[in-house]
Amino acid sequence: MKKLLVVLLVIGMVLSFAGCSGQKDPEPTGPVEVTYWHTYTEHHNDYLNALVEEFNKSQNEVHVTAVQQPYQDYDANLLQAVRNGVGPDVCSRYSNEVIEYIADDLLVDFAPYINDKEIGIPTFKSDMVGKLYGEVTQFGEDKIYMIPVICTSEVYYYNKTLFDELGLKAPTTWKELEEVSRTIYQKTGKPGWGSDSLMDTFAGIIIQKGSGYINPTTKKVEFDNDIALETLKWLKSCIDEGIFRLVGDDYYFSGPFTSGAVASYTGSSAGVGYATANDGKFEVGCAPIMQDAHGYIPSWGGGMVCFKSTPEREKAAYKWLKYFSSTEVAAKWAIEFGASPAYTSSLNTPEYQEYTKTNIAAAALAAEMPNLNWLSGIYGSSTVRTEIDKMLLTVLTGQATPEDALKACVDACNAALSEH
Repeated sequence: MKKLLVVLLVIGMVLSFAGCSGQKDPEPTGPVEVTYWHTYTEHHNDYLNALVEEFNKSQNEVHVTAVQQPYQDYDANLLQAVRNGVGPDVCSRYSNEVIEYIADDLLVDFAPYINDKEIGIPTFKSDMVGKLYGEVTQFGEDKIYMIPVICTSEVYYYNKTLFDELGLKAPTTWKELEEVSRTIYQKTGKPGWGSDSLMDTFAGIIIQKGSGYINPTTKKVEFDNDIALETLKWLKSCIDEGIFRLVGDDYYFSGPFTSGAVASYTGSSAGVGYATANDGKFEVGCAPIMQDAHGYIPSWGGGMVCFKSTPEREKAAYKWLKYFSSTEVAAKWAIEFGASPAYTSSLNTPEYQEYTKTNIAAAALAAEMPNLNWLSGIYGSSTVRTEIDKMLLTVLTGQATPEDALKACVDACNAALSEH
């Protein structure tokens, strides 16, 4: 028995010594894997894969795999995958979607990485265009959950051939738009203007005139005022007169515009290919969106987010996003996507400046960048957009008075915002 105890004791000591020998778990033998989900197709998908491959070859610490996902039901599928722990490391989200992931404690705060002395981005704030920095930092003191790369916005497309024939110039104010559209209607019998996103047009006009939108502190809308009411009445009167029109079943105005059914419209800068596809029937012009006293254009870009996993993968994901948002790469991606870089240094690169000479929408968008601003993305903000759309439709089709529709909209929006 004593011999057996001695043997067991020796074995135990050997095992203990081996466990305390100072040996660590083996370090990863290869680069840290990072998965990036997106819905890009065709040439956008091809170019993104090329950027990913370029990054992977530039270093050996991180390996990114871009995974194309179906556009249909993407948002719901992404949320489910992330909550089940099988989602990507990185993807792009809008601010009104980011709030949901923050509430579930699913997102990585980039601030420690961005402010790091060794791997940080010292110009992250100072280099960002317009007021975009406010959008990516709106979710808490010293918190950064989004890294933007590119952004798009509204621009003004117009039939330059017709405008030249009538001696007209692209309007710079909403009053000028009304006057130009009236002249076109009187001369041709066709409406002068329409908007692909009346909600963004309405929000833009009231903000330019000095109205607030959503107060994130009180969780109430700030457009229960005369500015919003007068804007509704103005849009309704121009629709009734025939100088403006609704998009109707066409969904986007590029169709009616290229066919000559409407002389101008506001739409995404990324849609320039559709706006100019008229088989040479007329020359297309593009200009910045009309402005009022307070400059404003909507930010349509969102930002890249990273979902929580392990410290190694989170740091690796940040390194990819630092590369993706770097000066030259962001400029390249913006050119490929028909957008603006989210950073002034990228916008000012020779490549992007040359691009604005050949792309009328990019030139207009670049000129608008100082006015780039954002709408609050707190809980319920998506419902606010929906309710504004509903209000505009009922007013502009004569189903409700501007007064009644505005009151119903404000009540519904405040109820949605107060739920959280």
